[in-house]
Amino acid sequence: MDFTIILEILIIIFIWIIFVYYIGTKKYEKLKPYGPALMMSTERGRKTIERISKKKFWDYYGVSGIYITLIAMVFTFALLIWEAILVIGLPKSAAPNPLAIIGLPGINPYIPVSYGIIGLIIAVVIHEFSHGIQSARNSIKIKSLGILWFIIPVGAFVEPDEEQIEKSDKKIRMKIFAAGPTTNLIAMIIALLIFLLLMSNVSVAQEGVLVVNSYNKNIQPGDLITGIGNITLKNISGINNINLNPGENVQVKLIRNSHPVKINTISGVWVTEVLKNTPAYNSGIKPGFIFLKVNNMVIKNITFFYNFMDNATANERLNFIFLYNGNTIEKNVTLIDKYAFYQSYAPGYNSPSFKGKGFLGVTVMYMNISYSDPKNIISLVSNPFSSGPVTGMIDLIALPFMGLAPFPAYFQSVYSTPFSSWLFWPVVNIFYWIFWLNLMLGLTNVLPLIPLDGGYVFKDYISRILSKIRIKDPDKTAYFISIALSLAVVFLILWQFIYLDFL
Repeated sequence: MDFTIILEILIIIFIWIIFVYYIGTKKYEKLKPYGPALMMSTERGRKTIERISKKKFWDYYGVSGIYITLIAMVFTFALLIWEAILVIGLPKSAAPNPLAIIGLPGINPYIPVSYGIIGLIIAVVIHEFSHGIQSARNSIKIKSLGILWFIIPVGAFVEPDEEQIEKSDKKIRMKIFAAGPTTNLIAMIIALLIFLLLMSNVSVAQEGVLVVNSYNKNIQPGDLITGIGNITLKNISGINNINLNPGENVQVKLIRNSHPVKINTISGVWVTEVLKNTPAYNSGIKPGFIFLKVNNMVIKNITFFYNFMDNATANERLNFIFLYNGNTIEKNVTLIDKYAFYQSYAPGYNSPSFKGKGFLGVTVMYMNISYSDPKNIISLVSNPFSSGPVTGMIDLIALPFMGLAPFPAYFQSVYSTPFSSWLFWPVVNIFYWIFWLNLMLGLTNVLPLIPLDGGYVFKDYISRILSKIRIKDPDKTAYFISIALSLAVVFLILWQFIYLDFL
């Protein structure tokens, strides 16, 4: 992200924190700081919470929540360790955006403002009300309720009597602290099931090749290509293996916003990016070059190009002929060892299979576009677990980083929906972000990090164990263990930024 944008965001946050501090000095009765946020409090809703809490169901819910929180805590901590190991060897270009760890719409570049605010408010409200219900169920006084602000409204809060919580039994405290993240994780599952149910009823309106990204001025993302020249395209295999001479002006038939369109473009495998310190870069190959021949063999499609390069060897000398701005250009290039290049510049992506293989140093696209089968895209969103539960969940969480959440408007016309698309897609996107933000809020709060819920659950749980094995001063020992683990969690979170940005 541009440094200027980061600076502006930091200035806004700084001004907000000063404003919160100022409010804190005035000691308003119903407006007071809550960390970097502001609480606007009221007593309305307290009787409703107390009435709901009378059900015995909440006793079982509280006990179950403790175990759910502890299990999720182990999983999330293990995930942090895995990420810390994974980041070693990645190139600096893979460094994550620091703003991505801030789960606020408008600040996090991957969270859409509208859907993000709805999802965040729901996640925070059910989180806080769960704390309130468990507090009331265990005879802890609820002092107030209200709206929580951090520049924008980010949810609601329930304020139980902290002195009573501190003096209560450890098991009761654990129930109260565990209730919030437990409810978030349950809400996450419900929202996910609704999202998948809705998406399972989406179908492809017409066969073709869906344009995902385009560097071609005549073709747009969301276009559905149904034919090139006299060749009809039903899937990406047809375009990957297309039998057209490169460099020719061809007519492309496509569907754009539900309307048939015909455009003209240049066929062939285009160079879209050239890596520095590679044979392609050193020989003057540029983005926009169109491959015509290699060693007098015509390069008609992507499949031929990749198969040829996969069989090329290090130090092999190749003769390329390109088309660029209407001119034919010849380049003689000596390939380097692919393994050695990756080891130097991107060891995290290296593979023993690269040893001895020739490396040119270009990325390519057919007709200067990236494309996919529309069935594959909708399957990724509607049936992610076909590749396994772990991979499926990772794919679901990663949809915003792939530009698929919210589902792009320029893709929507390619698909048939079970009810009006103008209503269907907003509903789907809302449930996705309820799922996503409840998952993030739930997993964040189960971390064994004081002052998060998981930190307090962990401290009391360890204290109970130490008491049973008769350790001297179990509360003090549990506190120091919790602080040590909290510092470890903070380090693991910051490690990927420290390693990729500074080491």
